[in-house]
Amino acid sequence: MDRHTAVSCAICCGLPILIFFTIMIVLSSQAHMPTFTIQDLYIPALNTRFPELINSTLITFIFFDLQLELNNVVPDGGVRYETVDLLFYYGPDQTSLIPIANYTVPGFYQDDDTAHRRDVVETRGLPWLDAFQAVSGGSTVVIRVEMAAKMKLERSYWYDEEKEVMLGGNVEVDGSGEMVGKKGIKLKPKASNLINVYSV
Repeated sequence: MDRHTAVSCAICCGLPILIFFTIMIVLSSQAHMPTFTIQDLYIPALNTRFPELINSTLITFIFFDLQLELNNVVPDGGVRYETVDLLFYYGPDQTSLIPIANYTVPGFYQDDDTAHRRDVVETRGLPWLDAFQAVSGGSTVVIRVEMAAKMKLERSYWYDEEKEVMLGGNVEVDGSGEMVGKKGIKLKPKASNLINVYSV
């Protein structure tokens, strides 16, 4: 085999490999993160239609629905969540937040575009009488939800390095016990350092 033929063979063999890795690098650099939304939040004890609940055991519970959307993050793969930690706070603003609950979503793998984690969390330390008085007068109360998650994005044949996201959002609740508005609250990168300051 002469030198010209050898060079041609090397180019023919190496070019597909180069193209493959170039595509993989581009896909990796263009990856977006999943989005996380509090799609629903309900506090029975703040439903003013049933004032008797203020003295019942339901006073300690919050029902929530966390929606996880891949948004075509990895078209041929999915996301493996190591942990998803949710922390709930009560307060009108971030300078006076009261930690009231935490919840850990067990690790799982998501390949569907949309997934939900719905559950009930028990609260501690929430000033229920003050909150009920506020919503009874037509005002709203704020439940701050903070989230910390560790995840790996799955490509066609491998996982990216583990990523950690820390997000948060304010959920307003009125006298129906439901969150205000028809749209969910998208959790956004948080500016505070509230994560990991509370444990039950």
